[in-house]
Amino acid sequence: MGLPLTEAPIIVVNKEGQRFQDESRGYLACTHKMVEKGYKVGYWIFDAKTFEKYRNGCLKPLFETEVVHEYPTLETLAKSEKINVDGLLQTVKDYNEDVAKGKDRHFGRTKLLQTLDKGPFYAFEAEPRIYTSYSGLEINTKGQVLDTRSKPIPGLYAAGDVCGHLGYQANLGGGGISSLSCAAVYGRITGKEAAVR
Repeated sequence: MGLPLTEAPIIVVNKEGQRFQDESRGYLACTHKMVEKGYKVGYWIFDAKTFEKYRNGCLKPLFETEVVHEYPTLETLAKSEKINVDGLLQTVKDYNEDVAKGKDRHFGRTKLLQTLDKGPFYAFEAEPRIYTSYSGLEINTKGQVLDTRSKPIPGLYAAGDVCGHLGYQANLGGGGISSLSCAAVYGRITGKEAAVR
């Protein structure tokens, strides 16, 4: 479910209607911030402009597999989703002003800036979930495990999900490098490296 955040102009708010992260960093950054802040739920919100442009692209799986609600106004959306109405309206007002100025004053977002002002409006409720490991042993390009000084530990190699997730380290957000590809690529590299030692 990460791609819409990194490919479409969507905002994510908490129950108070407040943004809490640069959404274009992806689902992982939003999830980590939700866990850090203790938010049990977040709301992805977008308008008709985003729906029209992305409904057959990155938003398509969202509508096929999840419950996305449509509302005629932001007020109706907030009341129906039990989001603080005044909080959401202020957040959207501030966000739209920032988009017009080309600068996100709160989180420095620079990508996928688009006003949220054309009804109908859409909301998707999301819980913080992570389906793979995004931390672990740090390795170099040879698959050698590094110590706390970033020096290779002699004879110790790693591949796959046990490694620090490369997609997260590169801030890909949408899970651009999976554990399986890490296992396949670094399994081959570490096998060769270990064989010549």
